[in-house]
Amino acid sequence: MARGSRPSAIEARATQWAIAAFFIAAALTAILMTGTRLPLAGSGSLGNIGAWCAGGGAGLAFAAAFLLESRRGRDSWRRELPRAKRVFDVLALTLGASMLSYLAIMAIASLFGLGFQGLTVDPLGGGVLAGAAAAAMTYAGALAGSRVRSESVALLATMQLFIGTMASMVTSPDTSWWQLHFSQLGNEGGAAGYRFNVSLILTGFVLTVLANYIGRDIESGLRARGAADPALVRTLSWLFAGIGICMAIAGFVPDAENIAVHVGSASGMLVLFGVFVFMALRRIVGVPRDLAVFSLIVVVGIVVAVLLWIPFGYYNLTGTEFMAASLLFAWLMVFVRTMGAYAAPGIAERTPRLG
Repeated sequence: MARGSRPSAIEARATQWAIAAFFIAAALTAILMTGTRLPLAGSGSLGNIGAWCAGGGAGLAFAAAFLLESRRGRDSWRRELPRAKRVFDVLALTLGASMLSYLAIMAIASLFGLGFQGLTVDPLGGGVLAGAAAAAMTYAGALAGSRVRSESVALLATMQLFIGTMASMVTSPDTSWWQLHFSQLGNEGGAAGYRFNVSLILTGFVLTVLANYIGRDIESGLRARGAADPALVRTLSWLFAGIGICMAIAGFVPDAENIAVHVGSASGMLVLFGVFVFMALRRIVGVPRDLAVFSLIVVVGIVVAVLLWIPFGYYNLTGTEFMAASLLFAWLMVFVRTMGAYAAPGIAERTPRLG
C-alpha cells in the first residue's frame, strides 16, 4: 500500500504552491493598496493584509496537502474513523495552521514596525512583502500537511496556545490583566479577547485530533509487544480528547460570561489529565521508566507552583497558571515523542516496564 508521496515530490509541490501564493498575494495586496501608502504594523496596516494572505495560503496548502496524501495512502488507519470525525480533524488542523501563520506574520510585522517607526510602503513594495509572507507560510503549510504525525500535531497545539496568548497579552488594553489571571485576557473586548478565546478553542480542537494519533501510537506499541488492548486505547483516546473538549469550552465561554462553566472546564482539564497520566503509566505495557520519572517531576512541579501561590504568596494566580501550563505542555511534547518511539517496531525488548 502506498505511504504517500516521495520527499522530493513533496518539496517540489510545496515550492510550486509557494510561488503561486506569492503572485496571488502580491497582486491582491497591490490592488488593495492602490493610491495609498501603509505602515508596517497597526490598524489597517500592511502587516494586517500580509497576515491574512499568509493565514489563507497556509490553511489552504495544509488542507490540500493533507487530503492529497491521505488519498495516496498516508495514515490509512484514519479511514476507520467516522466520516464526521475525519472532516472535523481536517477543519481543526487547517484552522490551527491558518491561525498560527496569521499570528506569526502579525508578530513579525509588529517587530519590524517598532524598528522602522514612521516607515510607509507603496503598493509595489507592499505587494512584494505580503507575497513573501504568503509564500513562506504556504510552503510551511504544504510541508506540514504532507507529513502529519503525533509530534507535529502536538507542536501545532503548543504553538497555537503560546503565540495566541502572547498576541493577546501585547494587544490587551488592560495593562493590569496579569494581576488577576490569564482568563482575564478572554474577557477583553476587541482583538485581544478574540485572539485569546479563539486560541483556546483551536488548541482544544487540535488536542482532540491529537487524541487519535496518540491512540494509534499506543495501539501499535501494544500490538508489537503482544499486549493488544483495544479497550485501554479507546479509554485513553477519549480521556485525552476530553482535555481538548474542556479547553474548547473554556474558550467558548469566557470567565466574564459564565464563571461556573469556565472554571469547571478548566478544572475538568486538570482532572482528566491526572486520570490520563495515571492510566497511561500503569496500564501501558513496557512504558519507559524515564517517562514515569518525568511525569512525577511535572506533577511535583505543578504542586510546588500552586504552593508558591497559596499559601506562600510568592506570586498570584497568573504565575501559577503560567507555570502549570508550561509544565503540562512540556510533558505533552515528551509524552508524544516517547509514544512515537514506543510505536516503532523492534523496540519492545529494549523498553523497561514500569512496576
